[in-house]
Amino acid sequence: MHLTALPLLLTCAGIAQAVTFTKMDEKPGIMDNGTFGPEVEIVHLYYDIGPIGITVAKNSRAFITYNRGDLADFPRTLGEITGQKTEVAYPNQEWNSPPTLVNTTTGRALGASYDNHFVNVQAVVLDPMDRMWILDTGRPGFNGSNLLATPGGPKLMGFDITTNATTPFKVITFPENVLPPDGYLNDIRFDLRANYTGMSEGVAYIADSGACSIIVVNLATGESWRHLDRTEATIPYARFLPTFFGIPTYAANKMVPGFHAEDAGGDGGADGIAISNDGQFIYFTTIASRTLWRVETSALRVNPADDNLAWIRAANSLTNLGESGGQVDGLESDDTGLIYVSSPEHNAIFTFDPTTNLINPFVRSPVIAWPDTLSVADDGFMYFNLNQLFLGPAFYNGSDLRTKPYALARVKIPGKKIRLM
Repeated sequence: MHLTALPLLLTCAGIAQAVTFTKMDEKPGIMDNGTFGPEVEIVHLYYDIGPIGITVAKNSRAFITYNRGDLADFPRTLGEITGQKTEVAYPNQEWNSPPTLVNTTTGRALGASYDNHFVNVQAVVLDPMDRMWILDTGRPGFNGSNLLATPGGPKLMGFDITTNATTPFKVITFPENVLPPDGYLNDIRFDLRANYTGMSEGVAYIADSGACSIIVVNLATGESWRHLDRTEATIPYARFLPTFFGIPTYAANKMVPGFHAEDAGGDGGADGIAISNDGQFIYFTTIASRTLWRVETSALRVNPADDNLAWIRAANSLTNLGESGGQVDGLESDDTGLIYVSSPEHNAIFTFDPTTNLINPFVRSPVIAWPDTLSVADDGFMYFNLNQLFLGPAFYNGSDLRTKPYALARVKIPGKKIRLM
């Protein structure tokens, strides 16, 4: 150091000052107000049982499902909304009242199986002809998880709501090589076009979130098969950690100590499912990931029993569409081609535009506390349940920390229900 520089250094050091910080009334230029998009309308409040599935018919009848683990606290698993704060069992209380939910004849607790009673209904969806289809998982809840299924317990059942029929017009069960005991029938989409699907009554595509696959059903014959079995696209992501209301939230329950949400939502596999407006693609996500996938339906409709390379062709038709912007539960689509992507981490619903392959903001609101099943209706609205699932038993070791009432919400959308028939 040159000695001539020392006075300058001392002079600079002499003008340094400490700052005393005090609270200011002024605010920064931008703050998150937690909202964007169309108005979120609350149209029904649930003061009794927390909802899962929702579907709205042409004549505005609305049907819901409830997951359950016991009959005393959960007397129904399929219901119809009758007023702003009321629901009733559907098609009647008898269907919702099995003798028990648990089968212990094998020496261990399994889900029960009945021909004339529901056990634990996950999804209710109206097909393009407005016929009701329900997915009974056959796996009742227990300590935040679900008991394994008894053969014949999980079912796809069709009901005619125009006559309020109490006898299903179709009952389809699944062999164990299609739906293992840990399989979980989560959500379903339909294409009833015989000429397009090559099946006289059309096809159903089901997300299996338990054994991690897409299940395909020939609605005429009842035959079913699975594709994308435990591929990267259908399994939960290891060490997945979502954040809800600003809180990193681990999943844990007494039956299967969950690890980073892998066991939440029917075991964390393929969950949300939507069909493109032309029926060419199925879009899907797992609940324990932030990735959106697409697969060609032409590949899914080939039964591996008829073509031993069908499974690899289906896997080869997969497209990874990239990050979805957050954890995803329900998916839905409308006749404009948009794919609606629920985003529980952001109290929001996004859209995926197939023409640009981009995720876009659609609606966000503080009231959107875990948007579950999304359902497009014919009245220009999309309906979705707000069930606070991130505070439920699957995340809190069997304890339910949710606050009633739960809600049914709706938002205006640009499209209408897809009717492939």
